[in-house]
Amino acid sequence: MCSMTASRRSRLPPLATDTFRRRVALALLLALAGGMPALAADHGKSKEGKEGAVEGPVFVKMSPITLPVVQGNKITKTVGLVLALELEKGKTEAEFDGSRARVRDAIITELYAYADEQSGAERVLDVPVIKLRLQNAVDQVLGPGFVREVLVQQAYEKPQK
Repeated sequence: MCSMTASRRSRLPPLATDTFRRRVALALLLALAGGMPALAADHGKSKEGKEGAVEGPVFVKMSPITLPVVQGNKITKTVGLVLALELEKGKTEAEFDGSRARVRDAIITELYAYADEQSGAERVLDVPVIKLRLQNAVDQVLGPGFVREVLVQQAYEKPQK
């Protein structure tokens, strides 16, 4: 039986077997993803305790930010960030929502200042430095103790041609 399988494989061109394997892998991924919406709906939502206290961390996703890096009178790079804010224990996204626009403005202002300082550097993004600066900017808007940590989920630099 093993030799029969081997002879079948030898009759198929190599591309056909690779395509078949890719299709099987894709089918498996799609089958597994079918159960993911339920998990995705629960992810990031806090669970209420007996007295209404929030259990576990609450994450607030921010809209993606894309900024130009200007050197002289020319845009040399574009940088982009996707951020999330981890709120302190007991804080909710509903409490944050009223300040969302002010926090976003503070983050963009700080990123422009940072990009301006780094415009001559080969690499603009230094994630640990950015996290610290953005944490300070958020703390100035919301006060210390509201946001536990600024999380950089994605960061990129794209040189302009």
